[in-house]
Amino acid sequence: MAVKPDRSAPRLLLLLGQSPFDPTSGAAQSTRLIAEILAAQGFQVRSLATTACEGDLPSDHAFVLKELNLPTRPEPASFLSIESENVRHTLLPVDATWKHDWEHRVGAAYEQEYARILNEWSPDFVLTYGGDGTDLVRRRRARESGAKVIFALHNLAYRKQPLGEVDAFLAPTNFLADSYRGHFGVTIKVLPPPLDAKRVVAPTSEASTIVFINPEPAKGAILMAQLADRLGRLRSDIPLLIVGGRAPAETLTVIGRDLGLTLSRHSNLYQIPPTGRVSEIWGTARLVLMPSVVKEAAGRCALEAMLNGVIPLVSNQAGLAEVVGEAGIKLPPPPELTGRAKPVPDSIVDAWWNAMIRLFDHTEERTTLSNAARVHAARYTTDAVGGAYNEWLRSLAAGEHETARLPAKE
Repeated sequence: MAVKPDRSAPRLLLLLGQSPFDPTSGAAQSTRLIAEILAAQGFQVRSLATTACEGDLPSDHAFVLKELNLPTRPEPASFLSIESENVRHTLLPVDATWKHDWEHRVGAAYEQEYARILNEWSPDFVLTYGGDGTDLVRRRRARESGAKVIFALHNLAYRKQPLGEVDAFLAPTNFLADSYRGHFGVTIKVLPPPLDAKRVVAPTSEASTIVFINPEPAKGAILMAQLADRLGRLRSDIPLLIVGGRAPAETLTVIGRDLGLTLSRHSNLYQIPPTGRVSEIWGTARLVLMPSVVKEAAGRCALEAMLNGVIPLVSNQAGLAEVVGEAGIKLPPPPELTGRAKPVPDSIVDAWWNAMIRLFDHTEERTTLSNAARVHAARYTTDAVGGAYNEWLRSLAAGEHETARLPAKE
């Protein structure tokens, strides 16, 4: 049960340049959940963000909020206000056609609202991420106002650009923290990526499909195109569901065409756009494939699947292998991307194919792994990790931990 915040409770502002409800961004979802965890622990929590989403949605941002059953009400200066899980979200509407250019178009309104929140609400913490010059300036303003800045690391993009104006770094895996410690030379707190069971667990399960999400080459889409073609030819009885993310679901068909494969002829291949109702996806899934080429910081989709008893097959590297632990199936990653799309070697395709077909067909082994997956993922729910987040933030407020004092770099 959520604890009602009081006036003496610490105040935290979630500050994002995209929507905290973006269904195509694991970073946005994870950071929003951290804010919700702290609200449930008695913090006063607000967010300032936009409606920009990384991937192409089937409709505008209102579609996302409708899927999540989140009503909005207008605020002054064209902002939207949303109350969700004891967090008050203030969102600046951003047209999807200029989601990467919103700073130049409506940035002044965002900055004005940010200044008002800093001056009138006076947060103790600002939880954020982003490496642009404007992000650095906002972090500096937060610290000048007396707030501690917590930078949430979600990828490896900042290793070549030292991040200034930060008091503490937070990472979801030891892999990611270790990747940055040599670059920043400061303490990085590792806390598990949180899962909201209410949003991701399906009420019922058919367990009849294989799922692949976000068909980008970096996520292993070239290997998936080869597996999809083999499934269509040899096991058309097994449905393969491709879910759009930053890349539309149809991208897999295009990649297949580049490899000389006509995936559109296969009747067992289904493609759907991104959705915030992920429980509907996991309710149909028996296996989820995550053959990432890149070294993932963590693996939110794998954990969501596992909480539903869906078995993840993942590349045996980096944060993805770390989060699934012994409850997931770890397989050789596809080779690094170089130039035009090239077929993945047969030895790797065969390894994924053999594991996929074996687990799909063998009920006894699948049941054992499915139960282990549920137990493992339960350690990541908001209820399970809430105490650790609460303890760390309150210790930061009390000045009990070393803070990062990096030089500001414009």
